Amino acid sequence: MKPNPLAADLGGDVEVRYTPFGVAHIRARDYHGAGYGYGWALARDNLCAVVERMVTIAGERSRTMPADGTYYDVFAGSDISNVDSDAVYRYLLPASVAQRTKAGASAEVRALVSGYVRGFNHHVNSQPLPGEACRQSAWFREISEEDVWRRIAHFPILETSSLWLREILAAQPPVDTLGAGAATAPDDTAARLAEFQTFRGGSNSAAFGRDMVEGGVGGISFSNPHYFWHGTERLHAFHMIVDGELNVFGSTAYGLPFPLMGFNEHAGWSITHANDKRSTLYELTLDPADPMRYLIGDRSEAMRQVAVDVETLAGPVRRVFWETRYGPIVIGQHLPWDKQHAYAFADPNLGNNRFADQFLDIARARSVREIRDSQFKHQGSPWSHVTAADTEGEVYFSNLSVVANVTDAQLDRCLVTSPARAYLELTDATVLNGSDPASAWTRDEREVQPGIIPPADKPWMIRTDMTFNSNDSHWLTSVSPDSRLEGYARVIGAERAPRGERTRVAALYMQQIKVGSALTGSPGATPAKWERLFFSSRNLTAELILDDLLADCRANPKIQMTRIAGEGGVHRPAAHHAPPAVGMPEVMDLTPACAALAAWDRTDTLVARGSALFAEFIAELEVVPTVDLVLLPRYWRVPFSADDPIGTPRGFLPTEETRQALARALWRFQSANVPIDAPLGEVRSVTRAGRRLPISGSYFGYHLTRPSEFTPGKGVTELRNGDGYMHIVWLQPGRVRGRFLVTFSQSTNPQSPHYADMTEVYSRESLADIAFYDSDIAAAQVGETVRLDSKGE
Repeated sequence: MKPNPLAADLGGDVEVRYTPFGVAHIRARDYHGAGYGYGWALARDNLCAVVERMVTIAGERSRTMPADGTYYDVFAGSDISNVDSDAVYRYLLPASVAQRTKAGASAEVRALVSGYVRGFNHHVNSQPLPGEACRQSAWFREISEEDVWRRIAHFPILETSSLWLREILAAQPPVDTLGAGAATAPDDTAARLAEFQTFRGGSNSAAFGRDMVEGGVGGISFSNPHYFWHGTERLHAFHMIVDGELNVFGSTAYGLPFPLMGFNEHAGWSITHANDKRSTLYELTLDPADPMRYLIGDRSEAMRQVAVDVETLAGPVRRVFWETRYGPIVIGQHLPWDKQHAYAFADPNLGNNRFADQFLDIARARSVREIRDSQFKHQGSPWSHVTAADTEGEVYFSNLSVVANVTDAQLDRCLVTSPARAYLELTDATVLNGSDPASAWTRDEREVQPGIIPPADKPWMIRTDMTFNSNDSHWLTSVSPDSRLEGYARVIGAERAPRGERTRVAALYMQQIKVGSALTGSPGATPAKWERLFFSSRNLTAELILDDLLADCRANPKIQMTRIAGEGGVHRPAAHHAPPAVGMPEVMDLTPACAALAAWDRTDTLVARGSALFAEFIAELEVVPTVDLVLLPRYWRVPFSADDPIGTPRGFLPTEETRQALARALWRFQSANVPIDAPLGEVRSVTRAGRRLPISGSYFGYHLTRPSEFTPGKGVTELRNGDGYMHIVWLQPGRVRGRFLVTFSQSTNPQSPHYADMTEVYSRESLADIAFYDSDIAAAQVGETVRLDSKGE
């Protein structure tokens, strides 16, 4: 056995063993010890990222950094100054929120948090590891329990209030009201409006029951959340055992001491973003006598000023936020604050203090029915579906996430007709007339939290064949004709509407599993078969439209180019990754594009030639504002039919618009000296520790990888987000086995041996074996067992 450079023996009550790729297996007698072991292990992988995140959401950046310095906030969607960041986080997440979150938590969650903080700080106060440069920074410090409780409150608002940070900060009264500046939107707010649809999180999940697994025993859980590859919002894998209480392998976000997705001896689960209209933008009619007052019916109500003081290197700075009965005033594109109207943002997840116990209870569940029962009890999943399988061979799908209770009748009465209504399509929010008293969230005696839709009125199902989700609504989550979930409130999700690329691919993969195919062999699911299907990287959009596109391309090879909006500084969709098509010839010859696409095998594997060009072409077309890829109806030759949601829409209607789009895509590659017919692995990669790692997939495929950098002569050279943690686990009575991966690897420390080791595996289009049982862990163990004392000082 190789010596373990991380080994420690403090003769304590917590045991940590490592298996390949830096996965810590923590065993403890109680939850405090389990938290201690995991906090210690996380700190050794991601010390700097976690501390920076805690400092940021505590509103402390300006204490030690220049107030006007900036950082990129992935949820705000832009750079944000340190002082603005501090102010808005202090407004949204004050100490009272952390205290309220702790007060609502169980004794087990409190013990986890207490141990987690002590374990993390054990490493903070230990011998530094190579690469922990942040230790020299003025902002570096221990973390506190308040930090972790704040992080637990923060996570539920990541895809609600956190998307509106700049709009909350921009809210100032109209000019001349208080001698303040003009109430204008942020400079690039038009671009932000267009980007809302491209941000919303994506993921895939699937579950196979006893009627679908090979041999008919047990179930299979597939987890594939899409996550950021860089920064402080990533996922980390671990295995946590509390003797007699908990035995779970999974992953979680930095700063949380419990898993968000994973499996135990009995059940496995995953989460996928649900696109309910969970929040509300309220359009307020202002009091003609005072624009800091708004009308509710015939009654005038005053806004509240909330002053937030930020400590900076140059002294204290005060920011004032304006608040209504619904929430803070926001200013953005189509959301002015003038003498007539203002807009307020209402976020139901600000009241979600059940999040931690929700996921700890799921981690302890012995069946999918217990997962369902825990969701009915807590309803603490902030913005996600849950898909699960168990050893009894049952599978489960639910959307029991937190959603404001806005009824269909309220939508019919209160939806606004102003330009602000655009947010109804572009965000997970309704846009209502807040001056109408009838627009307030509906109350229900069955509700778990005031003003949210009760679990009994949200969709779920338990089956024995299969279920899946790729961010489309509840309506199509199984290929079985009897599985449609219909008749729910409109804010919960679209029914009898087109499904996205990933949903349709998942359904087709399910059909291959059900009947067998050349790729999967005999009928019936296994982890190996699903892994092969996943990395086969099927490009369904190409299958549906490419024949028509090629026929038109051959018939119209020469295109007279016209300048379009988007090439002169107007925002282009975030899906684009090649440079703008500037300096184009007046006439473009599409012959090379036709040849490359005709030879392409219509997949996004490493050897696929033409995949990159097709992705850039698709990025030029207009899409339905949704998490998944759905081209607008005008492009389809055969329209969508609710009677055939997997097979429609299909075919392509080429036009001058689509020819121009293909020409622009071609020119971007030609002008950057990137070949359009090279294998995908030669023009799509990331570099880690000086090594180039080819990356397959596409920005809209089931195997999803979204680029962030395009280098002339090389192509895509970095990813923004995409496949994150993955598991494919077969759960059988007395036997759990399968595969997993953290695609961006366990550590953000460039000098860690686990900075890129799993990324290398992913680059080979593969996953890694899971070690779950003691015998498996012992056989795979790397280094000596670490023993920690969670009770000592």
